Amino acid sequence: MKENKSDIKEFRVIKCESNTFTLELSGERISAIARKKFKSCGGIVVGDFARVESEDGGFVITEILPRKNFLIRPLSANIDQLVILVAPAPKPDFFLIDKLIINAHRQGIDTVVCLNKSDLPSELFGELKSQYGNVADAVIRISAKLNELEPLKGVLRGKLSCFAGQSAVGKSSVSNALSGGENRAVGVLSQKNMRGKNTTTKAEILMPEPDLYIIDTPGFSMLDIHEIPYEELDLYYSEYVRHSSECRYHRCAHINEPDCAVKRLVESGELNKERYLRYKQMYEELKNSRQY
Repeated sequence: MKENKSDIKEFRVIKCESNTFTLELSGERISAIARKKFKSCGGIVVGDFARVESEDGGFVITEILPRKNFLIRPLSANIDQLVILVAPAPKPDFFLIDKLIINAHRQGIDTVVCLNKSDLPSELFGELKSQYGNVADAVIRISAKLNELEPLKGVLRGKLSCFAGQSAVGKSSVSNALSGGENRAVGVLSQKNMRGKNTTTKAEILMPEPDLYIIDTPGFSMLDIHEIPYEELDLYYSEYVRHSSECRYHRCAHINEPDCAVKRLVESGELNKERYLRYKQMYEELKNSRQY
């Protein structure tokens, strides 16, 4: 006999494994399965809010509430900010960082660029400040190895933050350091090609402290933005939007137009040239892809 279903509660999904889901509400954790209308983790992702009913001595997810945002890579929903972790090694992929920021800003998600392994000699932090200081909501540096994490804790408090970035930049090491112990596998660099190997295979919400909520996610090296019309790419570059009113043309693409304020500021060094050159390359790639 089925139990009374009147006691319906709204839980947050913190882990997905096949058709079994771990959910949390005010410190209470439960395990639940999903109705057949949901297709495994493809229909329910970490960060979702779900309505849960008691049934046959267990719990069943009956509804997923509307999402305020949704990211495919890293797969997550209803997050407040994206923390993009980079390190001196493996060599940073600035195209990936740009695309992560674009996808986050499209959905109203704050961004933080965080340099890990700051104990290694490198000029990377200065480069990150130059490229993203007026783009991301914060650019910080930490060292999980030395347990120097206060700048990160400061931006994490009170928000659900999703870690993202290449493999072996230290996402799981940072998660472990925040938790005060080692609870997630840590990856190492391949000495052959200096690329990272994935150790985190599934996203999961971790709560290392009462006011810290983080999603550690698998690393990745590729991210597409093909769904963005090339004519709208500039709208996801906040530093270009700020100066677009100074351009001669109302919808200046900042590519070949005369009297373009963005190009002028790039030439003067006020806007970062490397980031602008990547913008031009992505613009041309999106434009060319529309022709086929």
